[in-house]
Amino acid sequence: MRKFLMLFAAVMMMAGIINKGFAQTTDTKSNSANAQILGAITLTAGQNLEFGGIVPDATGGDVVISSSDGRTTTSGVTLVSSKVTPKSAAFSLTGTGLVGYIITIPTASFNITNTTGTGNETMAVTAMTCSKTFIDAGHYSSTFLANGTDAFKVGGALTVGAGQIAGVYTGTFNVTVAY
Repeated sequence: MRKFLMLFAAVMMMAGIINKGFAQTTDTKSNSANAQILGAITLTAGQNLEFGGIVPDATGGDVVISSSDGRTTTSGVTLVSSKVTPKSAAFSLTGTGLVGYIITIPTASFNITNTTGTGNETMAVTAMTCSKTFIDAGHYSSTFLANGTDAFKVGGALTVGAGQIAGVYTGTFNVTVAY
């Protein structure tokens, strides 16, 4: 019986060794592939950038509208009340809720032109600013609210020439938003 037990033990040990020779060498697991399709961004221009009533003197100067609607000036111009209330440009937009986006505003100056004069009188708008988080020159960031909406304002500086010709000056500028 003792020989039988030893033979049985030897067979079992060999079976264990042989079984180890067929040990698991691969494994398979499942995972998921996902994508989030973002809704298109729709940008809407609201209130225009309005510098308000300005009276230049013989030296000229700058009028600044901040992105929070504040109006300041340098010497050379006097700010007066007019039928146009000074305000920053306002924009609203829709997109995918809780997703970040980038705003691009002009870094180069652009001109506004006297629409009631000869068309040759211009003033330059420079130093544009935005009410959202500054990234670098011309770029700001924000995140859509949970409902997929947001809004921001844009201000700038107007250079008024010495003895600038009276009239109503108008021009356009572009603002771009992207995910």
